Amino acid sequence: MISARRFLLSGVVFALIFLAFPEIDLWASGQFFQPGERFALLGIALFDGIHRHLEVPLWFFLAFSLIYLITAGWSWSPAWLGDKRKQVAYILLTLVIGPGLLVNTVFKDNWGRARPMDVVAFEGDKQFSPPWVPSNQCQRNCSFVCGDASVGFSLVALAFISRRPRRWLVAAMITGGALGLMRIGQGGHFLSDVIFSFYIVYFAAWLLHHWMFGGQARQPEG
Repeated sequence: MISARRFLLSGVVFALIFLAFPEIDLWASGQFFQPGERFALLGIALFDGIHRHLEVPLWFFLAFSLIYLITAGWSWSPAWLGDKRKQVAYILLTLVIGPGLLVNTVFKDNWGRARPMDVVAFEGDKQFSPPWVPSNQCQRNCSFVCGDASVGFSLVALAFISRRPRRWLVAAMITGGALGLMRIGQGGHFLSDVIFSFYIVYFAAWLLHHWMFGGQARQPEG
C-alpha cells in the first residue's frame, strides 16, 4: 500500500505539476481529437454503454450490501457469508463517501471545470481551467474529478482489508485507470481529473479504515 507520507507527497507533486504545466491536460486530450471531428472514443457503442450503465452493478452491490447488513445475524442467513458486517459496511461507506459524496457532489457539482469537449481548444465555447482552480465554466456534473474512474478506484477499499493488499491496489489502479482513459478518449474528462479522482477515493478509503478499524484490522504494508 501507499504510506501516508508518500501518498501526501505524491499528491502535492502532481498538483504542482498540473498547476505549473496545465497544458499537459490539453496535450493528453488532444491525442484523441482531430479538428472538425469528435473525440475518437465518443460514439463507440461499447464505451458509451459502459459509461451509461456503469451505475447498474453499483446499485446491485449497494442493494446486496444493505440486505446483508440487515440479515447477516439472522438464523437463516447462509453460513458461507459469515459475519463480515463491518467489512461490508466499510466498503459500502467508501463507495458512498468517495465516489458518491466527495467526487460527484462536493467536486463535480461545485468546481465548475468545463469538460474537454466543451473548451475552446477542442472547438467548444468554454474556457479551459487547470485542476484545483475553481471556475465558472460549468454549472453541475462538471469535469473535475472523474466519476467513472472513481468507481474503479473504489476497489482500493478491498486492499485495506485484504490479506493481499497489493493485488487489490493494482486492480483498483488498472480498473480506474482504464475507465478514466475511456472518458479522456470520449472528451469527457482531462487526465488530471482521473489522477485526482484516485487520490480522493484513496483518501476516503484510508480515513474510513482508520476510523472503523483503527489498529484492530490487518493494516496493509508497503
